[in-house]
Amino acid sequence: MLCRRVAIGAALMMSAAAGLSTDAGAAERPLKVFICAGQSNMVGTRAKAAQLPAELKAAQRNALFWDGKAWITLAPGKTERKGFGPEISFAHAISAAIREPVGIIKHSVGGTDLASQWSPKNRNSLYAALVRKVKAARKARPIEIIGFLWMQGERDSRDKAKAEAYAANLAGLIRAARKDLGAPRMLFVAGRVNPPKGVYKYVGLVRKAQETCAEPGYAFIDCDTLSKGADNLHYDTRGLVEMGKRFAAAIIKLATGK
Repeated sequence: MLCRRVAIGAALMMSAAAGLSTDAGAAERPLKVFICAGQSNMVGTRAKAAQLPAELKAAQRNALFWDGKAWITLAPGKTERKGFGPEISFAHAISAAIREPVGIIKHSVGGTDLASQWSPKNRNSLYAALVRKVKAARKARPIEIIGFLWMQGERDSRDKAKAEAYAANLAGLIRAARKDLGAPRMLFVAGRVNPPKGVYKYVGLVRKAQETCAEPGYAFIDCDTLSKGADNLHYDTRGLVEMGKRFAAAIIKLATGK
């Protein structure tokens, strides 16, 4: 029943927005915000703005980004000091789909695990820092948290105990985020990781956890066919662009059932 309520609530959001254009009235409505979190493949360490398609190189008039102090126009190079992640193509796709401006709040750090560094149980965790970031963004203007994009799992794949705990930790993260961010109907989409199995020996356990998570309003995207750099670990610009599009498609499917 809860799963149905989440889907219906999100569907109402999407269908209501579908008939709206970006006019003066949009500024009076809460900004629909999506959180982007995880480790290096959310950071986008291999992305290069020069390789982006033309429509993604410029600042996006229908997307804002919280830089920690203010809401600024989303553009490549503004989301991370050394690049950008899937948020660029995601924002472009999702704002076009709902025909309304969207906001991005991003918090990602390479080489970090869910077991401890992203744990909601750890008061000094990256998760705690993310919650503080969202609260600060909310003080700057009215916002509505719609979705959470999660690209993480490689680090936990290197440790058997962390990999075995990933399913429970992922479910715990989703529940905690909905509670702590005041967004009980927040949609959650994870990117299924596929690092090299030689080093990341327990990736199968993490992938299974991402595939079988039964939390309401959850989905995962397939990243196996996305292009990577020479290290076979980090996605390149083309891979990150496609990843963002898949995140958007998954959010829309969760919201509308289509």
